[in-house]
Amino acid sequence: MAKPYEGEKPASSADTEGNIAYSVAVIDEHTSDEQLLEYNISPAEKKRLLRRLDSFIAPMVAILYLISFLDRSNLGNASTGGMLEDIGAPSNGLSVTTSIFYATYVTFEPFFTTILKTVKPSILLPTVVVIWGAIVLANGFIENYASLVAFRLVLGFLESALTPCLFLLLTFFYVRDELALRTSYMFAGLPQMFWLIGTLLIVSAATAGVVGGLIAAGLLKMDGTHGLEGWRWLYIVEGAITIGIGLISPIFIANSPQTAWYLSDRQKLLVKVRTVQSRQYNGNDAFSWAEVRKAFTEPMIWISGLMQIGFDTGAAIVYMACAYTADKFDMRFYLILPTAVVTCIGYAILIAVQHNTGVQLFACFLCATGVYTAVGLNVSWCTANTAGVRKRSTGIGIQQLVGNCGGIIAGQIYRSIDRPYYRLGHAVSLGAMIWAIFWMCVYVWLLRARNAKKLAMTDAEKEEQDKAGVTGDRHWSFMYVW
Repeated sequence: MAKPYEGEKPASSADTEGNIAYSVAVIDEHTSDEQLLEYNISPAEKKRLLRRLDSFIAPMVAILYLISFLDRSNLGNASTGGMLEDIGAPSNGLSVTTSIFYATYVTFEPFFTTILKTVKPSILLPTVVVIWGAIVLANGFIENYASLVAFRLVLGFLESALTPCLFLLLTFFYVRDELALRTSYMFAGLPQMFWLIGTLLIVSAATAGVVGGLIAAGLLKMDGTHGLEGWRWLYIVEGAITIGIGLISPIFIANSPQTAWYLSDRQKLLVKVRTVQSRQYNGNDAFSWAEVRKAFTEPMIWISGLMQIGFDTGAAIVYMACAYTADKFDMRFYLILPTAVVTCIGYAILIAVQHNTGVQLFACFLCATGVYTAVGLNVSWCTANTAGVRKRSTGIGIQQLVGNCGGIIAGQIYRSIDRPYYRLGHAVSLGAMIWAIFWMCVYVWLLRARNAKKLAMTDAEKEEQDKAGVTGDRHWSFMYVW
């Protein structure tokens, strides 16, 4: 008989008033999967488990995401410090090197997410971070434009592993109605958890531009120190920091909940319960070309990517609030749509108003409101509607591949000849957001159609599907969220 868990008192399935009792059984590491499938985790234990996971995963995810944005934004900061003139870059050198980064970045995203489970996150992620840190550092010693282009291509290849793999890593620890809020930790940069007194989550995507600008301003003032230009010190110092973070990151990156040193045996058992209860959708996590093909032939993943192009071409507090609401009420569409409309209004104001700085700044805040909310929620939306470990792995990569093509576009529409108003860039960004809203409506239509089809299935059709071994999000019991 299973050994009782100390501190948990077994209870009947309901009390005298009809309330559900959560400790309906005693479980341990020897409990069968059939018993775990029926086990109900109490809200108190679930809260403690999520708090523990958030305490270690959220800071690591945010820090890695932050340094990727800082390293990526170094190009613009270095150019203001005279880099392009020093290396003899052509007049369009900034826009070309900005866009060329995405040539390798979008190409290799599906590759890295597909191999993450096999190579192991604790090996893959620290390795690429250390190597890209070395590339950033080496950028401080380039002498010509060709070297800059080459380093940007290599940097795009390496950084393509980070963002989609971090999204995927979150799915190893959280269930699908918890992902929107956890994804927001990468984008928003607010305090990690309100109950974790004194611990702040380092700002990430939504504030990386501000932080990067402040750091760059300080490092550029080192111009002439030891005979090096300020922009060289920018690359050298931030590259060294990236290498250091990469070297210590394996401490916080677990390959799975069962190998996470910061979880107690009881918490690992609870994670196993959650895994077993979601296994009917996830299937076998061994590598399978069939699951990879499912991802490449899944129209919802490609539609999500088309949405992402619009969102990416184009805060923090609004996003965190929307992420919390998305998880609590299992809602995405009715949060993304209004914030996307707000962003459209912001771009329209930027196009129309050219001589009022206050209005232009207000419009920038409107733009940010929808961009970060839409990008973050769309990623968690895609993962929530894609089941099957390998299909989800490949699917996240495909979505990011398609979506990040917006970076190639952005590098060409915000041209130096259009400053200071950049009406072309704002107009294209407005069009991209409208494009995204269109594809989002198509996406919701497809989700609702698939749900309706499943709900209309007869018992005989469901039994036939079960006999055929259908798994993942195509199983009749899997309902898509929107």
